Order: sequence, then C-alpha cells, then structure tokens
Amino acid sequence: MIEEVKLTSQHQITIPKGICDRLRLRGGDRLEVEVTSDRKLLLKPKRLIDADDPAYRLGKEILEAEEQIKRGETVSWSEIKRHHRL
Repeated sequence: MIEEVKLTSQHQITIPKGICDRLRLRGGDRLEVEVTSDRKLLLKPKRLIDADDPAYRLGKEILEAEEQIKRGETVSWSEIKRHHRL
C-alpha cells in the first residue's frame, strides 16, 4: 500500500486512515523514524514495552490463553508449570 502525504510548514505529516487501520495505529501512538542510507524514511510503530521484554511476552501469553479458554481449549496447570520450568 503506497499513499502520498504532504509535509506541513510545521514539519508534520498525516498518516492516511487506511494505513492507520491496517497497522492498528491510534492517536497518541508513538513511531520510530529512521532514514536509510538511500534516503528512504521508515516509520515503525513503537511499543512502550519491547517485544523481547519478558513482561510483554507474558502479557501476550495471557491474552492467547484467554482466547483458548473462550474456544473451550484448556491446558492443565502442571503443563503450564512444565512449559515455564516452574
């Protein structure tokens, strides 16, 4: 998906709604900005917790577990302890 944006006199751009929807961006979200060696501008959504942070991984696992429960799938506590080496 390629769209054109305009740089304002205040050095701001508006990201088109379709791109925001696709990337699940909302007002107030943060983005990393990088300029490549061939003068391309890269914008990447920035998470307040990095994906390699243990707290992020645990939160993601909890959300996945809640979805499994909703689908009627369960895992025994002993299996969870073994998976996490507890």
